[in-house]
Amino acid sequence: MNPPSEPPTQAADWESRYREGTTAWERHGLHPAFLSWRETGELAPCRILVPGAGRSPEPLALAQAGFDVTVVDAAESAVAVQKARLKRLGVAGLVELGDLFAWTPPAPFDAIYDQTCLCALPPALWPAYAGRLRDWLRPGGALCVLFMQTERPGGPPFHCDPAAMRQLFADTGWIWPEALPLLVEHSPGFAEQPVVLRRQ
Repeated sequence: MNPPSEPPTQAADWESRYREGTTAWERHGLHPAFLSWRETGELAPCRILVPGAGRSPEPLALAQAGFDVTVVDAAESAVAVQKARLKRLGVAGLVELGDLFAWTPPAPFDAIYDQTCLCALPPALWPAYAGRLRDWLRPGGALCVLFMQTERPGGPPFHCDPAAMRQLFADTGWIWPEALPLLVEHSPGFAEQPVVLRRQ
């Protein structure tokens, strides 16, 4: 009889990476795809989750725009940064420290903004993470996600092959747009594929 398998966890030590400054993937401004989704109304004020937000500025921008924002991250310093920003500007938002494979919200969200969380996880964890994303969203809810294109083995960030993403977010559970937006350049030499998926 096989022993029970261990539940998935966010195995990488993200706190050490932030403290050591090995976070070259971080952008120092709002993501172009994020700005586009806000401009077109694909991201309109709602109850939204930002998983693995790190120190990105998007949670604050969402809170300032009237979104009901929840942030969950596994790194204490990233959580501290997000809390301090919200407090400094006097805007509301919930920021929690937690492992995304153990964390459960009290109710599904209207939208999820995943900028770097998926590509930061080892591919072996992707099926479990995709399942949690679906569980966290209400039917019809939007997953605004950026699929990292590194064209190289290893990571993080890990290459999110478009064909593999179609299988991971299969049309039995997700509605894909008829056409995908253009890739967004990402330093150093990477690109990202923005996609808004709808939960079936």
